[in-house]
Amino acid sequence: MKKILAALAFLVLCVGPATALVGVGVLMNPAANATCGPGSSMTVGPIPDELEVTTRDGETFALNKKQLTHAATIITVGGQTDGVDARGATIALMAALTESTLRQLANTGTYPESGSYPNDGNGSDHDSLGLFQMRPQAGWGTVAELMDTTYQARAFYGGPSGPNFPSPRGMLDIPGWETMDMGEVAQAVEVSAFPERYQNYQPVAEAILDALTVPAPSGTGGGTGSVPETTRIIFPLPEGTWTKTSDWGYRSDPFTGETTYHAGTDYAAADGTPIYAAADGRVVWAEFNGGYGGLIIIEHTVQGEAVRSVYAHMWERGIHVQEGQTVTAGTHIGDVGSSGRSTGANLHFEIRPGSTGTESIDADQWLADHGATEPDGTSTPGPGCAPGGAGADAAEFTGDGGKLVDDPTGTGGQVTARTAHMVVQTRNAFPGTGWACYSPRPGTRSDHPLGRACDVTVGNQIGHYPSAEQVDYGWRLTDWLETNAETLGISYLIWQGQIWSTARADEGWQPYGDGGMHDPGNVTGGHFDHIHISVKEG
Repeated sequence: MKKILAALAFLVLCVGPATALVGVGVLMNPAANATCGPGSSMTVGPIPDELEVTTRDGETFALNKKQLTHAATIITVGGQTDGVDARGATIALMAALTESTLRQLANTGTYPESGSYPNDGNGSDHDSLGLFQMRPQAGWGTVAELMDTTYQARAFYGGPSGPNFPSPRGMLDIPGWETMDMGEVAQAVEVSAFPERYQNYQPVAEAILDALTVPAPSGTGGGTGSVPETTRIIFPLPEGTWTKTSDWGYRSDPFTGETTYHAGTDYAAADGTPIYAAADGRVVWAEFNGGYGGLIIIEHTVQGEAVRSVYAHMWERGIHVQEGQTVTAGTHIGDVGSSGRSTGANLHFEIRPGSTGTESIDADQWLADHGATEPDGTSTPGPGCAPGGAGADAAEFTGDGGKLVDDPTGTGGQVTARTAHMVVQTRNAFPGTGWACYSPRPGTRSDHPLGRACDVTVGNQIGHYPSAEQVDYGWRLTDWLETNAETLGISYLIWQGQIWSTARADEGWQPYGDGGMHDPGNVTGGHFDHIHISVKEG
């Protein structure tokens, strides 16, 4: 009840007494069925300008603020990931120190376009990219994905919520990693030609973790406890998608015509446009309410000062985070809508120094003053949350569709070039999905050994039923594949005990009988835990 009263007080202050007269039942109704939440208790504090460290071999050197900021990202993502503790974060730091000395490296020799993304220099090891020197050709991700430090950290940790589950394997996918030597775990993920190197950086990783982390706050939500210093500030909408329609300050009210105080800045954008967290922080409010409509509030620490960002007017279905969740700058937290006291699809964005109850400041000017950069759109909500999925149109395949190429999902087998193209296009449109394509499957009638089929998870683990939100995300993915079926060469899809084929598209989705190969009532046999995608020949 204290939380409810506090929320009412906030709404009275921000939008006036009339808006606050909503029912307590509305206040207590969750706006999203997300199953995500904060991971471990690792919390990053202020990032120093420099840190002197010493390796196991006795070499002493200094890490600069940019390198330590990358370390903070690795620790923060670890703190968001279920199953990752301080030991797991130490292993990740050991790997990044060994592979890149905590530098986000481009590789313009192999991928000229990698130089156009934010980077700390140029590498030249095969086709490796980024902090962990991950290879697109090994299935770790696209160039765009691997040039994002948050994506690289999520990929290294892996697990059911990782972007590549079940392959390539991340740390959480290594059986018994919790009791293995930390250097051996790093080697199991990186598969390096020099496995002994990782132990040398264990003292450095431990020193970084000790220097950057602070005691965890008690409880979640409600704004109690410290929040990590943000690693960057970004604009909350994709570049080129918005138009500023109303400034902060006094204006003519669009409903009454009276001069009233406008606490935020309005950016008009198409309904469904992704909304991104402006900075690293913790969600303290994510519910549908009154004049704000769908409302998300995030608390941050920016240059040592507490700040709250406010995002409003999302539809109820357009809220993708929940209270207590930790997010990084650029996380897709919601979608533009027109709920509440709104005249059209837009994002109402506020910045409030200190707590939610303080006076707002000019959000547009605040973004400019802090050098906000454009979002790259690759970060997704934390573990268990199905990301929104931009769902852009797929690019058409050109070339020999039947030619066999290495499976981009890292199975070690081969798939057709058309299948590989489909994987890349779908992954780009729906990040956060887990993929496995080639599989020998002797004695069965299957497209997998032919390199023409893939199985896709949506944040869940094989053998486990997905959450309601994950099921919905799966249907959005299959809807997108149906729309792009001709472009991608889709033959048929199976999901949630139903099958759809291009040959019978006019019949829609039909019950899946499996033809006697598996038990269609089983979680896996009936494809309740994964989407099956088959691609046409040639």
